[in-house]
Amino acid sequence: MSAPSIEKTLTPKETFIYKDLIGPNFNPNWHFHPEFQISYIMEGEGTRFIGDHVQNFKKGDLVMTGPNLPHLWRNDDIYFEKDSGLTTRGLVIYFDHVLLSEPLLEMEEFYKINKLVEHSLRGIEFLGETRDIIIRLILELDKQKGFKRILHLLKILDTLSNSTEYNILASPNYMNAFRGGDAEKMRKVYDYVMANFKTNISLDEAAGLLNMTTTSFCRYFKPRANKTFTRFVNEIRIGHARKLLLEDNFNISQISYECGYNALSNFNRQFKSITDMSPLEYRKLFLNIQAPM
Repeated sequence: MSAPSIEKTLTPKETFIYKDLIGPNFNPNWHFHPEFQISYIMEGEGTRFIGDHVQNFKKGDLVMTGPNLPHLWRNDDIYFEKDSGLTTRGLVIYFDHVLLSEPLLEMEEFYKINKLVEHSLRGIEFLGETRDIIIRLILELDKQKGFKRILHLLKILDTLSNSTEYNILASPNYMNAFRGGDAEKMRKVYDYVMANFKTNISLDEAAGLLNMTTTSFCRYFKPRANKTFTRFVNEIRIGHARKLLLEDNFNISQISYECGYNALSNFNRQFKSITDMSPLEYRKLFLNIQAPM
């Protein structure tokens, strides 16, 4: 996984900022910053990385991340092709932790907000009616001025804190183990995996990118990604398989090959290990159709 760079999004005089990000692709750099972030994807598809979490994203994605939690919304390769004609758009709120200081969070009235803050340290995906309400509130935020902007942001946070429609993303034991010196090394590994996961991934080649032996590379990679290199590659592949299963353009054998698996049995085993269901069960659950093998 690409190592995160450290960013600062707010100036000392800002409590929060609201950005409408439009471009051919989202920021391709794995990064983290000391502010909270709420991100709504209006246009764009790809793979979402939050801590050690890996999953596809598409239009409608709504996620809150806490301070110093590495994250990246990486668009599919087609978004990086010249003259693709594709556009991405994301509405993003960055706000400082001073709005939610520890003494404030200890107050009884802030119990649910405190839980929201705790969950955000692992990233939270919001779904259903909550997502619809928050999207409307985000779209209204730019119309607010002065202190009313703060009140509007607090309304957003209050709505999120009262929701039961969410998934916590990074694993419970995730910790940001990256250091500034890792950035270039891990970027090379990340780019290699994203470019080759559909065909052949070589542990020797990945290690060679960093001028390491395979043993040294595995020791280096695991604490920074909170998983083995093999597991990381499989999560990227299975994430792509999920997308293909929902599109319903291929049978499961074809999807297995398209995702870099030469043996259907291995594909089925890895898919169940990561999703707790078979590819056919996944397709039936989300499409409610009987797909041919």
